[in-house]
Parts: sequence; C-alpha cells; structure tokens
Amino acid sequence: MARGATADSTANAELAERLVDAALRVLAAHGVGELSVRRVAEEAASSTMGVYSRFGGRAGLLEALYQRSFQLLTQALGTVPTTDDPINDLRELAYAYRDFALDGPQRYLFMFSRPLPDFEPTGGLHAQVLQAAFAPVIGAVRRSGTQGPAATRAAYCLWCVMHGLVGLELTDVLRAPLTTWGVTGEDTAAAERMYRAGVQAMITGLELGNP
Repeated sequence: MARGATADSTANAELAERLVDAALRVLAAHGVGELSVRRVAEEAASSTMGVYSRFGGRAGLLEALYQRSFQLLTQALGTVPTTDDPINDLRELAYAYRDFALDGPQRYLFMFSRPLPDFEPTGGLHAQVLQAAFAPVIGAVRRSGTQGPAATRAAYCLWCVMHGLVGLELTDVLRAPLTTWGVTGEDTAAAERMYRAGVQAMITGLELGNP
C-alpha cells in the first residue's frame, strides 16, 4: 500500500474514533435527544461531511456508538478478577455492572432501553455484543458447577435481576419513599442494599455452587 494511502487510512480511523468519543460525550452530557449528526460533528470539531464519510450517516454513527458502549461494558466486567471462588466472582461482576450503569446512566439507557425509535442494531449485533460482555458471568456460572445450556440460562436469570434493579434505581423508583419495603427516601444506601440482596437471592435460588 502506498504511503499516502496508509496515511489516509490512519487519518480516517482517527476521525472515526474522535467522532465516537464525541458522541459518548454528547450522550453523557445531554442525553439521546442530542445525538444528531451536527451536534456530534461540532463536539468533535469536525464537519457533518466527516460523519457521512466515516459512517454513512446518523444510523452508522449510532451503531458505532452502540458497539463502543458495549465494549466499555466488556472492559468493565473484564477487570473483575477471576478467583477460585466463582460465587463471589459472580457477586463482584454484578456489583461492577451496577457501577457501570450508575457511572453513565444515559449510556446505559441507550444500550438497553431503545430510546431512539429510528435506531435498531443491524443483523445479529445485539446478540454478539451481549455475548462478549457477559462472557465472564457465564464463565463464573460454569466454574460454579453448572454446565451446558443451564449455565447460559442461569446467567441470563441473574442478569435479569441485575438489569431490573438497576433500571429501578436509575428511574428513581428506589429513591422515592416505599416505607412498606423499607425504603424511606432519605436512605441513600437502600438501593444498593436491595441490589445486593436481589443478586444474592438469585444466586441462592439458582443453587449455584451447590453440588
């Protein structure tokens, strides 16, 4: 490949990276409603033509943003150490998942709630990114003694609890007074306690780690 072509390819890749980084910043600061081609281009100090030439338009940019968001989740769960106690590893993975969601609530909304009716990941992308992100969870379930399709089902059940409780927390349901459930509204640790309790209840109910 000619030196000029290599330089162009590098510049194109750098611009694409800069635009996705800018989209992440726009999403975090302003929410999904501001994810327009013009707004992202301005944030990246680029032009709208840069978005069209790199991604073909808004849909391509959103798909790249979707992939990057799941890559960040994969990285976050991948930093949880693997130990000789797979049940504790599952707890730590669940806690890391909650931290990821709370650290970027708008990003989490974009990843899981389909807030943009004109955007849908193409092909099997949704399944691919989920499989990559939750591989450590499935791995920990398998190391606990559950094998085959049962391991995937158990990991899915655990994620449903994680996702449900995080969703309630992000929509402030668990910050409002629910006195009959032990949530007063002033207890800032209530949501975390309920999350941890829910995770443990699912692990216990699935009998993970039991011979």
